[in-house]
Amino acid sequence: MFLALEEAPFVLQGPKPIIAPAAWESYWALGLIALGLVALGVVALRQFLRKGPPSLAPLAQLDVALRLAEAEPAPAAIAKATRALRVYLASTDARAAVSLSTEELVLVLAGLPVFLPARQPLLAALRSADAAKFAGASLEVSLLIAGIREAAKRIEDAQRTFARPVAAPLVPPKPRPAAPDVPPPLPGPPPLPRRDHA
Repeated sequence: MFLALEEAPFVLQGPKPIIAPAAWESYWALGLIALGLVALGVVALRQFLRKGPPSLAPLAQLDVALRLAEAEPAPAAIAKATRALRVYLASTDARAAVSLSTEELVLVLAGLPVFLPARQPLLAALRSADAAKFAGASLEVSLLIAGIREAAKRIEDAQRTFARPVAAPLVPPKPRPAAPDVPPPLPGPPPLPRRDHA
C-alpha cells in the first residue's frame, strides 16, 4: 500500500466547532468582585462586633436610668436614682468617684468649678436620698428625680460655659527674657557726698 506522490496521506476535516469557555474564564471579574465584597463584609462585621454599639452620652444614660427608676417602688427607685446620679458625676469628673460617701463627695465637688452652679439641687438630692435610705424619712421619688434632673441640667450648662474656646490674641505676647540662674546683686548704699565739693 504505497501512496502515490499526488495523494495526500490525510484529509483535512475543516474547522471544528468552538468550545464554549469555562465559567471561570467568562466570569472571573465578577468572581473577584464578589470575593472582595465578601471580604469587606467580614471585615465590617468584625469591626462592628469588636466595637459594639455606640455608648450613650452620660446625660442620656442618666435620663434612661431615671426613667427606669420611676417605674420602681420607692426604696428601689431612690437607690437606683442616686446610683445613676453618682455614675453621672463620676463620668463627668473622675475625682467624683462612685465609691465616695455623700460627705466625701460633697467635699470633692465643692472644689470643682463645673459643679458650683448645681451645688444646691445636688446637695438637696443627695442628702434627702441619704435620709430616706438610712433614716427612713419619707421622700417623694418624683421630687428626687426632678432635683437630679435639675442638677444635671445645671452641670451640663456649666460644662458648656467652661468649655468655650478662648480667642487667641491678635498680637502675640512678647517673649520674656529667661530668668538668670544667679539673682542680680542688691544695690549698694548711696554714695557719700565729697568734702571738696561743698
